[in-house]
Amino acid sequence: MAESDNLKEDLELEAEETALDGLEDLADAADTLDVAEDVADLAKVAAAAGVSDLTRAMDAEVVADRLAQLSQVVSAAGADDIAEGAELLLASDDVDAMSAMVGLMGVEDLELGLEVARVAGEMWAVSDVVDMMQMPVLSAFLESRGEQLQEASVEVILQAASTRALSNLLAATGAEIAELGANEMAEGLLRKIAAEAIAEESDDLAVAGVVLAAQGAEELATAMELEDAARDIAAEGLAQGAVGAAELGAAIAEDALAEEFEEPEGSAD
Repeated sequence: MAESDNLKEDLELEAEETALDGLEDLADAADTLDVAEDVADLAKVAAAAGVSDLTRAMDAEVVADRLAQLSQVVSAAGADDIAEGAELLLASDDVDAMSAMVGLMGVEDLELGLEVARVAGEMWAVSDVVDMMQMPVLSAFLESRGEQLQEASVEVILQAASTRALSNLLAATGAEIAELGANEMAEGLLRKIAAEAIAEESDDLAVAGVVLAAQGAEELATAMELEDAARDIAAEGLAQGAVGAAELGAAIAEDALAEEFEEPEGSAD
């Protein structure tokens, strides 16, 4: 009878220990499953970050391409402006040269007009002398020719004045053309500088896009690794839960077996 009691106590003790082990395994399983859930959440965060970085990389690449195209357009426009400015400056030099030539022509016309005026005056003086010498026909002829030369000198001087005015006008026009050429050159240089700045921004965006793409790929790879780890941890937790449940089942079975060793009521010692 004592042996039966000892066996019962051993079974009860073993059932209690098994139950405790089962509860501990179930608790560990719950903790493991919590860890698996946390890792799965981290995987989702990494995946979202990876997708976001890849999207930003694509956007940066698109913007970089557009900026590169804009830089080429602005650079071409700047080159055109510089070429037009150079042509205008050359045209300005030509106009200045023409103005100088016309100015020289005006001076020559003025000198010619004054010379003709001097000749006309001389002929008038000779006409007066001839008239005093009682040569009226020759005197009238000389006076008529002197008057014609005088009128011609006036026309030549007036022509010199108009030529001078034309020279001044050409000089002013040349200055305006030169100013336009300088402005075109300045605009062209500014566009060239802007094109270089846009090109640099395009390069920076392209590099940023590559970095973001690499970062996004790395984050997606990390997310996949975290998902695999979460599944492994969850499987471990489920295995721990199964062991705990099995241990609880064993503890119940052991406790039931111990109950079979209880002494029936009313039995003798």
